[in-house]
Amino acid sequence: MAQTRDVILARIANFGFLLQQNPTPLLREELNRAITLHHNAFESSDINQFVPDLNASHAHLEGHWARLYSDMLTTASLLWDMNMFEHFLSSKLLEDYANEPFEVLGRELSLAECTAKQHARRPSTGNDTASDKEYRDHVVFPLEEFMLDREHVESKLRAVATRRGCPGSDIQPLIDACDWTRLAAVLTNDRDIILRLEERSACSKETSKKILTGINRVQNKHFTSLSSPSAFTLPSAEPSPLPRRGFVSSMYDAIASNFRGDTSSSKVDKSPDEHQSLLGRDSLAQNLPLSISAVNLKKLE
Repeated sequence: MAQTRDVILARIANFGFLLQQNPTPLLREELNRAITLHHNAFESSDINQFVPDLNASHAHLEGHWARLYSDMLTTASLLWDMNMFEHFLSSKLLEDYANEPFEVLGRELSLAECTAKQHARRPSTGNDTASDKEYRDHVVFPLEEFMLDREHVESKLRAVATRRGCPGSDIQPLIDACDWTRLAAVLTNDRDIILRLEERSACSKETSKKILTGINRVQNKHFTSLSSPSAFTLPSAEPSPLPRRGFVSSMYDAIASNFRGDTSSSKVDKSPDEHQSLLGRDSLAQNLPLSISAVNLKKLE
């Protein structure tokens, strides 16, 4: 019993040190959850009932940590991609809510097209392609570590791919179509995104305030109340949805027609000086690995 408590205290201390290393949002949440679990076990009079959960939690963290930090290239690639998504999302939200045009170029456009192709070719044929690996490693992996609504962010990427990177609002088409259910979901998710970016200091307070002001302006104009994507009320004068296919279905069809059967990414040729040197838009990003090396995990004693 005493030895078990010593192990628990050592783990809590280790988890605390790891939290100081600026982990990804997902790993941070898992570390905090593990600390709480171990603390509850330590305070319990029946510590043995916690042992299976303690070991499972510890093993999961070992696996997660090993994936994130398996080698230098894997970690650098993940951080680059997360940095790129921080720039993409803050710039896209400024375009949608502060009328600041955003032309998507380089690596960001490449991943937008890759994401669109993945959705257009579903269901999968079962054959793992280079595009599949790129999508998993450079879209799914960083967005999951960011703890963002992946489907919501991918819908933004697919819309960008449809426009070939040209500036364009994702909000106005929903208003034009009177698609209030979808608009409620977008406003809710966009608010969550900018709050998470601000929490990570990925955007300035001025930028965050500008975006939140724009979100509030749209919300106050078209909704009497909005507490969640499924809980909102409309002003009595707000028109009903038009009897036509929704924005999402139309967007999907446009993407599918553009990308189905196309095995090579569309490229936009730009001169080097048109690519920013940071935030995922440098040509060096094209040289990052497109697959994450397999990791053999060995259980720690």
